[in-house]
Amino acid sequence: MTALTWRSASATSQGNVRSHNEDAVLDLPALGVWVVADGMGGHDAGDVASRMIVESLCALPRAERLSELLDRVEDRLRSVNQRLFGLSLQRGATTGSTVAVLLAFGTHCVSVWAGDSRVYRLRDGVLTRVTRDHTEIQDLLDGGILDEAGAAQHGASNVITRAVGGAQELYLDVELRELRPGDRYLLCSDGVYKELSDADLARLVASEDANGACRALMSQALAGQCSDNVSVVVVEFS
Repeated sequence: MTALTWRSASATSQGNVRSHNEDAVLDLPALGVWVVADGMGGHDAGDVASRMIVESLCALPRAERLSELLDRVEDRLRSVNQRLFGLSLQRGATTGSTVAVLLAFGTHCVSVWAGDSRVYRLRDGVLTRVTRDHTEIQDLLDGGILDEAGAAQHGASNVITRAVGGAQELYLDVELRELRPGDRYLLCSDGVYKELSDADLARLVASEDANGACRALMSQALAGQCSDNVSVVVVEFS
């Protein structure tokens, strides 16, 4: 199969309740790099964490192979992790950020993540979550200790088990997938998928082109309570 082409769009907002935005997005179609980072640690700290991730990855050089691009992304995220972990020790509180990255090269893409920002794929009208949340709730779900109904009411719903800056060593999950023409990928922070159902996400990601889908997702999320920051990146492949 010949190499695919792609178009993308991104947006971020503080939402309807928060006074500031700790999310950050990166939309670099020329390099095949897209990122959503959701900072934590309070005003200034969360902003710093997500911004450090985006600033580190926006300076990536062009790669000759997907494996080379992935290696560079992992190296830079681990470097940011060390800097943020040092800040956490100085502050006596976590300065960190979730991260969800999508890399595209030729006929394949790679998802890289830590935390509960997500990557989804829409193919032939079917929405599939690519990433697995690094949260206490997800661990309880996977272990069969909780079902979805119980998870929605659980007190640990916001407890993240992995993040950039959250520990001295950063462990990233990585998944490789083959691309097909017509695929659309969504990257988003938890403020989006907690506001919109999977059915809403599928319908809105499929609407119009990448720009239109991005606008529709943000508009629908902001039409609700939207008590968290919200960020989306939509990538369409052809």
